[in-house]
Amino acid sequence: MFLIDIQDSLLNSNKSKSIYDALKKANNNLGKQEFKKEEFDKAIFYFSKAIELDKDDTLANFHLLICEGNKFYKTGKNDNLWSAILKYNKAAQINPKSGIPYYYIGLSYQKIGDKDFDLILEAFQNALLLELDDNTRKKTQSLLEATKKREKLLKDFWH
Repeated sequence: MFLIDIQDSLLNSNKSKSIYDALKKANNNLGKQEFKKEEFDKAIFYFSKAIELDKDDTLANFHLLICEGNKFYKTGKNDNLWSAILKYNKAAQINPKSGIPYYYIGLSYQKIGDKDFDLILEAFQNALLLELDDNTRKKTQSLLEATKKREKLLKDFWH
């Protein structure tokens, strides 16, 4: 944390790549910590600082988009949910190996309307085909199965 506290002084006095790299790494680490606590505004602040140091930092850009999407998602408003989906799609383009954007896309579609099964199922299936941590993989699998059951229940009801 000390490194971040003196960040401006370091940048003004020393333009070395190692200082920039250390500050970028520190900001990314702090951003990830805030993300885990769902402190999205703080996470956005740190990821933005990392991007100021290196605009091509894919890690910071990816996480920034996920955080921005999550802020939209948390409002629960339809317009914001569509904005969240756009952010998650951009994140998926930055890191095409990550299933995280698709997990959040699935959650967003579910919140928009839990009867649009094709979009929800596709998002969760895409997430499972890609890299996910074990906890998110289990949640995604569970959400996928629950969505399939709801879809079947609704189809059976109407037939």
